[in-house]
Amino acid sequence: MFMVESRKMSDPGVQASIHKDVNTTLPRVYNYYTATRFRQVNLIDRLYPDTRSVELSHWAVPGGEGAWQEWSFEDVVQQNFEPTSLGEQFGPTWSTHWFKVNFQVPDEWAGSEVRLRWGSNSEAAVWSPDGSILQGLSTGDTGSLRTDFTITNSYEAGSPPYTLYIEMAANRLLGASPGDLIDPPDPEMRFTLSRAEISQLDSRIYKLTRDLEVLYQLAEQLMPDQRGYQALYTANQMVNSITAGDDSVASDLADQYLAKGNGERAHTLAAIGNCHIDSAWLWPYSETKRKVARSFSSQLKLMEDYPEHIFVASQAQQWSWCKQYFPELFTRIKSRVAEGRFLPVGSTWVEMDGNIPSGESFIRQYLHGQKFYQQELGITCKEFWLPDTFGYSAQIPALMKHVGLTRFLTQKLSWNTVNKFPHHSFLWEGIDGTTVLAHFPPGDSYSMSVTVTEALHTVNNLQDKGRAGTSAFLFGYGDGGGGPTQDMLERARRLKDTDGCPRMQMMNPDELFGRLEKDQHNLCRWVGELFLERHNGTYTTQADMKRLCRETEFKLRDAEFLLSQAVAVLGPAAASSLLQQSLLTLDGAWKKTMLNQFHDVLPGSGIAIIYPEATRLYQEAMTAAQDVFHNAANAIF
Repeated sequence: MFMVESRKMSDPGVQASIHKDVNTTLPRVYNYYTATRFRQVNLIDRLYPDTRSVELSHWAVPGGEGAWQEWSFEDVVQQNFEPTSLGEQFGPTWSTHWFKVNFQVPDEWAGSEVRLRWGSNSEAAVWSPDGSILQGLSTGDTGSLRTDFTITNSYEAGSPPYTLYIEMAANRLLGASPGDLIDPPDPEMRFTLSRAEISQLDSRIYKLTRDLEVLYQLAEQLMPDQRGYQALYTANQMVNSITAGDDSVASDLADQYLAKGNGERAHTLAAIGNCHIDSAWLWPYSETKRKVARSFSSQLKLMEDYPEHIFVASQAQQWSWCKQYFPELFTRIKSRVAEGRFLPVGSTWVEMDGNIPSGESFIRQYLHGQKFYQQELGITCKEFWLPDTFGYSAQIPALMKHVGLTRFLTQKLSWNTVNKFPHHSFLWEGIDGTTVLAHFPPGDSYSMSVTVTEALHTVNNLQDKGRAGTSAFLFGYGDGGGGPTQDMLERARRLKDTDGCPRMQMMNPDELFGRLEKDQHNLCRWVGELFLERHNGTYTTQADMKRLCRETEFKLRDAEFLLSQAVAVLGPAAASSLLQQSLLTLDGAWKKTMLNQFHDVLPGSGIAIIYPEATRLYQEAMTAAQDVFHNAANAIF
């Protein structure tokens, strides 16, 4: 017999046998860090060592869609909250429900991270007792979950009891359809309260789950390359070490593997956190206002623990809503803006349709967007950011140059049904010869989740290999908002510079385009329209929206023309009162018009309840324009 010295698997001198069957080892690693099965013997049951219940009470906001706007937080907390419990259902669709959450953290959790874990199968937001919105929650869409709120990273024994408030919206992140995503919403949908608890988080176990996740993805994507097999063996050895009780050895194994960096030739992904929020689509304008607050507050929360995190948000209208309805949040955001970490992007009032609005409407979109950013944030955007609309007019380069913009970003042409667009970084030439630098994120998405698959696809899919060394990698839940999550940022840290993957560097849009501009002499040229081979019904659907848009544009033009004539005839001094009042009226009318030019409202691709309100806004804008017209006419004649 051979005598073999017995050693623990955690001994760094012992290596797992390289004779591993991929079809069994990969599932072994996957099942060890996920909740799919074997919870009792994998890391999942160790992630939250202890959980306690909370005391819940509830109050429903009277009224339906948009009624929340009539209630301040100070008024809400004065209402009569009634006890409630798990299993209760709340609705109907678009209604609002408030929960008061009381709890005491046990002293034995001292030094641990403590989280509130929530499940209402809907969107929600966490509020402090003094009226600060702290973070959004999304618990109704399995592909875009944000279920936990960190109460403290290190609990101090003897701390007093906590009180938090949860504002629940009776809709999911992507609306309230009972079936297919874009089916009409169910107006009577109800949402079940399935979880409300506090939990002790073991941060060491959390790290191991993220380490194993990334190693699993690397192994899955890189094999049969040697680096992929090394990821598989490292992950398998980690499982062995954890099973033997040596978590720290497992953590070190992951760190050592991920520390092996890239060579100089590796492509760089400009990782930009964002949360493209449709101003209306599968939900009305009123719900978007809260989506903005939920999304923005979530990013502020992440910035506390991830100093590298850079977040961008488009559409000055949404920033304006934040200022109007959530002024305390807006003030906190401005401090991050000053740090260069929470940035406006895109320069326009909304992300409008790229074909139907008039040239003057385009100019007003830029004018009002940039004006808001300059006055409120001290920032002038340098790029036109329009990732999600149904094609792009050949006039856009000239319009951009007219307002001083030279950079353009979208990804929508990746949706083409027949022809694959031949470039990701290129020079776009308009009908008058004007040229701007254009970039399409090669990952074909503005809602990446930061996975190895996405990173490799971004590089492999790049149409302009060798022409530019940097590409955009836009990550964070989008359309319904939300933005990046902690898990995404953890994966980004591990993929920052690890052999086998492109470099992933947190970057703002100015840095991205600055790098592309250095390479633009290598880029190809595209002349004319950027036509989208999909969604062509948006040129005709909801025809009233198209008609009202054009009628409103005409009336605004006529009002401004006659107002300018009144000033010319009367003189600036005599017309000052008329001019001042008229400009305020026109400002409001233009903002209503521009809002309705959003790329799911004007094209007609939203749910039915959007359009009565859009019609009302157009009519109000036309009435305002007519008032200015008549006042100017009376002053002249």
